[in-house]
Amino acid sequence: MADDALRRHTICALVDNEPGVLARVVGLFSARGYNIESLTVAEIDRNAHQSRITIVTSGTNHVLEQIEQQLLR
Repeated sequence: MADDALRRHTICALVDNEPGVLARVVGLFSARGYNIESLTVAEIDRNAHQSRITIVTSGTNHVLEQIEQQLLR
């Protein structure tokens, strides 16, 4: 498959349960013009105040690498 071919990817991120975290993640996508096909958020550990965000998106390998780098920040 060529590097410029669109591919669908599922990205999971563990985040702290804090106000504004979901807005920051979604803002990362919208500010760069990336599309979110599906978004799910669920608390995974109440005591540790953590949630999992699962995002389905499509893009080239380069775009998906950029998304991953931005999420890691």
